[in-house]
Amino acid sequence: MYYYNIEKKKKQVEILKDLDGRGKKRDWDGKKKAGLKLSRVYSDIAKQVKPEYEQRGVHTRYDKKTGAKPIGLYDTCGQRVVNYEKRAANMKYCGSHLDFVEVDEKLKLVKANFCRVPLCPMCQWQKSMRIYRDVSRIMKIIEVRPAYVTYVPVFLTLTVKNCSVADLSGTLDMMFKGWDSMMRSDALNPAREPIVKGWFRALEVEYKHKTDEFHPHFHAVMLVERSYFTGKNYKSTADWVQLWRRFAKLDYDPICDIRKTRTSKDKRNEVAEVAKYTYKDSEILNNILTDEKKIEVVKALSTAFHGRRLYAYGGCMKTIAAELKAKDAADKAEAEADEADESEINDGPAKTILSYRWDMSLSLYLRYEKNEKKEKGFSRKKDERENINLRQIKIE
Repeated sequence: MYYYNIEKKKKQVEILKDLDGRGKKRDWDGKKKAGLKLSRVYSDIAKQVKPEYEQRGVHTRYDKKTGAKPIGLYDTCGQRVVNYEKRAANMKYCGSHLDFVEVDEKLKLVKANFCRVPLCPMCQWQKSMRIYRDVSRIMKIIEVRPAYVTYVPVFLTLTVKNCSVADLSGTLDMMFKGWDSMMRSDALNPAREPIVKGWFRALEVEYKHKTDEFHPHFHAVMLVERSYFTGKNYKSTADWVQLWRRFAKLDYDPICDIRKTRTSKDKRNEVAEVAKYTYKDSEILNNILTDEKKIEVVKALSTAFHGRRLYAYGGCMKTIAAELKAKDAADKAEAEADEADESEINDGPAKTILSYRWDMSLSLYLRYEKNEKKEKGFSRKKDERENINLRQIKIE
């Protein structure tokens, strides 16, 4: 257990040490620091676009039913725009509070204040782990359910040429339309019988600072029948290249790759590895790029990702994902009901909540005792004021 000695208070406080299943320390501190850096970039963008927004008549639109709930920023043409100022504020305090319980000598996150900003390093990290878990659960069901036991996964990577920073949105439009058209095409659905029985698709965008370009591409897991590899519907890598070229409307042969899983052992984990980060924050939050270039790159990513489904399921994988979501909701409701019943007849102590707060001065997560009125420079009034707009969510 780690401790940090605070000289002024003459006491020791516990530093967060959260280990994963392999005994490796989870990088809560690193993701929080990256989020603070990106928050400052968003704040700079908000100042930069303010004159443009004023000229376009950007205003807050409210829910028609209540007239009080804000639903976003829109210009006079009805086009929604990114609220960079709000994103900067939300990201600044994202993950400032983390609540854990100890399960089998490991910490399990039960509550946190995440901002859900699409580019937030903390939220990207959490979403990647959640997607990894979900894909693993889906594959586990596929391996044992009689209707799916003959399905085997293959990996597909679809790329396009690198694009400029300004062309990222248009390139992603072309890629998403191309994917949807290809998966619905007669080529993959001969006689209305889909060759691909289920799929999971994830977008990844790499930034190449040497050429100042983006490299967007799709990673996908596709389920096919075992007989696919020897049947008439089998498609080679060259076939996938031509399919992608046709439906993405490219004027060149793109680089594509398709392959089977390497081993049958740990197949679920191998498949779930497709759930990668949409982008790597280290590619833009470094000392190589100037502040102006960081603003340009982050603004392009924010605009390009706005309103898109960066992860998606199809076929039987979509069906199972919906089942698991419904089951999780039912289990959560049942658990909450059980807790309510137990509270009426059992006044015993519940599991101890281990609370940690981000200390801005030390850049560390420190253990926080909730019964103390003040701790490490935080006051109740200040804490409530800073976090009043944060969305409190439970992490399953």
